[in-house]
Amino acid sequence: MEAQSISSSKRVAVIGTGLAGLTTGYLLQGDERYNVTLFEQADRLSFDSASVTIKNETTNDAERIDLPMRASAGGYYHNLMRMYEHLRIPLHPIKFLFVFAKATSTADGTVSHKGSDNESYFIHASNLHQTPPPWPGNRGLIAHLTEILYLIVCQFWFTIACFLVAPLDISSTGYSESLAEYFDRIRLPRRYRSHYLLPLLSGVATCTHEEMLQFPASDVVNYKKLSHGQQHYAVCGGVSQVQSRLTRELQDVKLNSRVIEAVPQADGTVVVRWQSTLDPSGRILEQVFDRVVLSVSPDVAGRIYKPLRSTLEQLPTRQVESSVLKPEASGISVVKPDNVRQSFACMHHTRDPSAAQTMTLRTVFPDMGSPRTEALHAMPSGVVVSTCPLHEAAQPDAIKKAKFTRTLRSVEGKALVQELMRGTLVDKKSDDRQAGWVNGQDNIWISGAWCWDGMVLLEGCIVSAMRIALDFGVAIPWEKE
Repeated sequence: MEAQSISSSKRVAVIGTGLAGLTTGYLLQGDERYNVTLFEQADRLSFDSASVTIKNETTNDAERIDLPMRASAGGYYHNLMRMYEHLRIPLHPIKFLFVFAKATSTADGTVSHKGSDNESYFIHASNLHQTPPPWPGNRGLIAHLTEILYLIVCQFWFTIACFLVAPLDISSTGYSESLAEYFDRIRLPRRYRSHYLLPLLSGVATCTHEEMLQFPASDVVNYKKLSHGQQHYAVCGGVSQVQSRLTRELQDVKLNSRVIEAVPQADGTVVVRWQSTLDPSGRILEQVFDRVVLSVSPDVAGRIYKPLRSTLEQLPTRQVESSVLKPEASGISVVKPDNVRQSFACMHHTRDPSAAQTMTLRTVFPDMGSPRTEALHAMPSGVVVSTCPLHEAAQPDAIKKAKFTRTLRSVEGKALVQELMRGTLVDKKSDDRQAGWVNGQDNIWISGAWCWDGMVLLEGCIVSAMRIALDFGVAIPWEKE
């Protein structure tokens, strides 16, 4: 009977093993009507593939470091938090000290990869857990107090605007209002934008300030409204715990399998063709599936599913680098992956849990071009996680480097994604074909952090996976709890 049930199940290929792909696979595999196959071109699942476990030889403590950083705030990450609760993922709260710093140039005009104490111009405690805010020390007392008053007024102004002044659905461009247009409309002071808001926002979105200003204003306004006053959280022991629990029941996982294309057939099935990265002959394999989910970045989705290529090429992407930097004082080593006990290590419970972690937002303000911000997160183990380094070539102290693709948001991209994701499965008939491809047409779906109307963050992965599950008629377990 069990074999008969499997043979009658619909075959679903999920291509990509980031959080969107893993969540989609988890939701569908929980329904006996679907038999899921995961495809991943690397030799390990991608959600946790760049993470590393660090051991401090001095204290003998170990810590799992996620690349990129996976902290999330309550409120905005509503569905992610509900899934974590359903999976019984242990979380711990994090307090941050945000250090705003202006990167100084060296004698040859380049930016040093190491900052100095003189670079910081303000320190902000998340949720005002430390009041008054710490004094940078390189500014006079009167100037520091004046800056605090200036920021109180600006922050109050911006917060009130986010709650009371909604972004325009249609602006003078014919699209929704951009962040730059919104800032101008609410008359937000320029120095507050350039030296405080944009370093913080671009650090979250991993992009330049100019790219951030092209984001839909609704992305930032909704993020601010939903995360205002909320606590930040991180997964104890890193997201490897999330990955292992999502894949526990998945039997068919094809690693080292680079998918070349997904081709819809006349009978409604989809042929997936791939190559093994371990096969030097490059032999092409293929398998027939009833449905296919592309849980990859838009550029990769366009290469795999040719009818979407010209559309998804309009969504810009950029490569983002994240590194783990060893402190000058040594005694730091990398734990081998086969050490299972330390692979889930968390220092939060062995150190003072009330201690804040320092996040330095180091910005270069060039005479020409867009300002850029590097985020430097000092971890309890003593290492520093660098994201979007200002000088990529000069990081000799990096003990781990990883690059990932970030989809950039824009008002044009927002409209395009809304068009792709519109409607439900029952609406995807001939009228939609004339208007353009929509999610689920030809039995092909897309999912990912970019497949929703919001910031390209983990919450988008969960929302898009849940939408696919609903299209498939699958109940969301954490919505029933």
